[in-house]
Amino acid sequence: MNVIVLIVLGIVIAICGWLFWRLQRVERQFGAFFDNTQPQPVMRALNQFASTIQNHDAKLHELKHNLDLTTRLAEHAGTRIGFVRFNPFNDTGGDQSFCLAIIDARGDGYILSSIHARTGTRVYSKQIHHGKSSHNLSDEEAAALTKAVKQNPRTAHAE
Repeated sequence: MNVIVLIVLGIVIAICGWLFWRLQRVERQFGAFFDNTQPQPVMRALNQFASTIQNHDAKLHELKHNLDLTTRLAEHAGTRIGFVRFNPFNDTGGDQSFCLAIIDARGDGYILSSIHARTGTRVYSKQIHHGKSSHNLSDEEAAALTKAVKQNPRTAHAE
């Protein structure tokens, strides 16, 4: 009978050793659940992680929606700018006159021109549609528009 007890005891010790080895392996694979300072059941930890992932998914969806909205708004913003200063008359100095072209990503916008003379300053505006104007452009206005058209609306201005 002692032999049978020793065999059963040996089998029980072997099973306990095997179970301990399996538990150690599981703890290594799921270390994030067991390293917690507040011990909790694995299923509760998994449910908390699943809930956190769902919250993050919802926030990512909201962020994507906001990014799409912002992108559409930015396409209509005057992000391409061309600026030219010039002196239209010989009797005034300092390049006080200027042309400012402001267009969006599609090439729609306007050109604002200011002509400074001794007798006063005049301001003119011309509408731009798809990078072109229905009005004749002066050389300075055309130069300002060319500067604006050449800019990539998705990069920072380097001037």
